[in-house]
Amino acid sequence: MRRRIAIIATVLVMTFVVLSLAGCGPSSNEASKSTKGDTSTSLEASKNLIFGLSAEPTNLEPALAQGTAKRIINECIYRSLFSYDEKGKLSEELCSSYTIGEDNKTYTIQIRDAYFQNGDPVTSEDVKYTFERLLNPKTGATFFKELSVIDKIDIVDEKTVKFILKDVCAPFLHYLALPESAILSKSYTEEKGEDIANLPMGAGPYKFVKWDKGQSLVVEKNEKYYKPGLPKLDSITFNFYSDEDARSNALRSGDIDITDYVPWKDTASMMNDPNLTIHTEDGPIMLISFNTKVKPLDDPRVRKAIAYAVDRENIVKTVFFGRGKPITGFVLPEGWLGYDPDLNNYFEYNPEKAKQLLAEAGYSNGFDVRLLGSSSYSMHSQTAICIQSDLKKVGINVTLELPDWATRMNKVGEQDYEMFVNAMSAEFGDPDWLRNYMYGGEPTYNTSAWFNDSEVNRLLDEGRTTLDLTERDKIYKQLAKRLLDLSPHVYLNYREQATGMQKYVINYQSPKGLLCLSQAGMPLEKIDIKK
Repeated sequence: MRRRIAIIATVLVMTFVVLSLAGCGPSSNEASKSTKGDTSTSLEASKNLIFGLSAEPTNLEPALAQGTAKRIINECIYRSLFSYDEKGKLSEELCSSYTIGEDNKTYTIQIRDAYFQNGDPVTSEDVKYTFERLLNPKTGATFFKELSVIDKIDIVDEKTVKFILKDVCAPFLHYLALPESAILSKSYTEEKGEDIANLPMGAGPYKFVKWDKGQSLVVEKNEKYYKPGLPKLDSITFNFYSDEDARSNALRSGDIDITDYVPWKDTASMMNDPNLTIHTEDGPIMLISFNTKVKPLDDPRVRKAIAYAVDRENIVKTVFFGRGKPITGFVLPEGWLGYDPDLNNYFEYNPEKAKQLLAEAGYSNGFDVRLLGSSSYSMHSQTAICIQSDLKKVGINVTLELPDWATRMNKVGEQDYEMFVNAMSAEFGDPDWLRNYMYGGEPTYNTSAWFNDSEVNRLLDEGRTTLDLTERDKIYKQLAKRLLDLSPHVYLNYREQATGMQKYVINYQSPKGLLCLSQAGMPLEKIDIKK
């Protein structure tokens, strides 16, 4: 159980210092659970949250999207010009106001009075530097394609910056809300270079303190944060748990205050635990992605055969304990531009149809294929096992690869896979987010490697450059049909996602639906401890 040390007198402070110098003080891990030995003389115990994080990031380079765990940490440290509120609506963040020119290609952004964690003000020079860095191919930014719509960035004055676009871009402000569009300090980043991947510094609610690789990472309150009264906590220690059972046990025993990705097998019992609060939200999409250079996965008929061969209902039942919903159509849910109810039952579970398509493609006897998952998350490993079983019934022999998450991420980044179990989420609140998964070109973290279709590219371009909502809706419906016909990804199910915490953890705001990855770390600026 965590110890919280109330510093109630100078004598106690001195005693703590003496014991520490003598080697009798708490270990570094224990110290992260106790009150900081700083200049505070508050009679109240410091508010130090222990977060049991499901994975350890490989780095904290803000330009690279590498999963929810990294975003949770980076959104404590950094802030972008825009973000999303608790209802999933676009809202100003480091931007205080903006105007759009009559040409619909000029965006003038006013920067609020905000400070980086080293005390320097956030200026238009920092904004310009940040986006020019993102547009430098050497940076390898995840959203390089989207941001390439920027033609140039002009500094109007110290707090005003102007973006001039190459073409009309309906979702442009959403690009500025991406966590990977976080504003960097020009002077700090130029000084640290590549070291910012391990020594991050931004304008978010918490400042980076230390990272003990393989164990924990600590952030503490940014006293210069621009939102009055926030953050509520003094510090957060992220302890890394690669084993989900160990993470669940740590929450139940009180060794941690909060955890992401409560295992689906534990959700029901934790909901009945009087000491815990479980927040559930409609989570991301589970899917299969492909290396389309590998035969026979380069053939859409083979990919569609796989889509027909997978029993999605069984995956929801066995992997997610019924906490999810099968996807037999396209991934845009009701209420989004491009949602088409006529596509909802495009792929039913039909092994015979799968065999027919395999025969048409010349693989009546099936084939051998490797499927990459991860042992770090049961949702990935167990989904992979279900897929292996289903595909065997139609003659496809699947060899599973289930490394830890960091290794899995490296393999995906290097296209060292034939198929892999993937998760997809709306990176921002506009259907243009599909571009990051579907647009052709060099493979990225999110794409099916080497998939490139001129019609898909054309429709994505039209959807982005069309302002009329009715026309955009028509475009994205056409896109949905085309993508189902080609099946560069095979969609499996929406998954319910649960965050577990102790009863004394309050003010947590659940991310909303498909935007949950984009909002991964935002709730932590308001979260509090009240015993």
